[in-house]
Amino acid sequence: MAKKKKGNPHCPVAGCQTKKPHADDPIVKALMMEFSPPEKMTAWVLAAMAELRESICRDLEEEKVFAWHSRLRQPEELYIRTLYALFVASDKELPHIISGDMPNGLSGLYSQVNKVVFEGRGLLQGSQPGLNPSTTFKPMDILNDGAHLSFRSFLTCMGWVKNPQYMPELERYRKYLNVYCNILNHMHGMFKANKEKKHVLAAVQILHRPNSAAKSPA
Repeated sequence: MAKKKKGNPHCPVAGCQTKKPHADDPIVKALMMEFSPPEKMTAWVLAAMAELRESICRDLEEEKVFAWHSRLRQPEELYIRTLYALFVASDKELPHIISGDMPNGLSGLYSQVNKVVFEGRGLLQGSQPGLNPSTTFKPMDILNDGAHLSFRSFLTCMGWVKNPQYMPELERYRKYLNVYCNILNHMHGMFKANKEKKHVLAAVQILHRPNSAAKSPA
């Protein structure tokens, strides 16, 4: 029988290779002080999301297709990592998430956020029909291609340049990112009012349901 691998005594996250507790790192200590309070975390993320919204939409407006495609994952990853840190990660796991040490990838975080926050309705990891009826794609793969500047991302951008009608409309994409900003602002207000995490989570779950007035982007 194969021997069961021992977990890392310094971190509860499977696969983490740290040689000491994350909280012993002075940089992680500083990050925890600034980001572990939910009110402060949501304030910082809201400010960052607003800047990303303006700069990414500017790329789209100026038809910088490759620049726009290469940054599509940024708001998604920022939003998902924040939801994971707030509503999924345990107190012992949070230092690992904030440290940025691996494993800390979007796909792993997303699957748990989809289960807990989106209630299984998230679309990033599911197969979607392509332009050709015989083809399918996963939105997560498109995000990863652009973020990692894969050669396949060149082909995607070339297709958009040749067929600009398939590019998203600027105002529609801006409204999409506005939803993230609105939900982050709502969370920040609730945490600032000292609402418990379970109540904030319940509110965010409602905002991500299809009939929500927030027009969920999930």
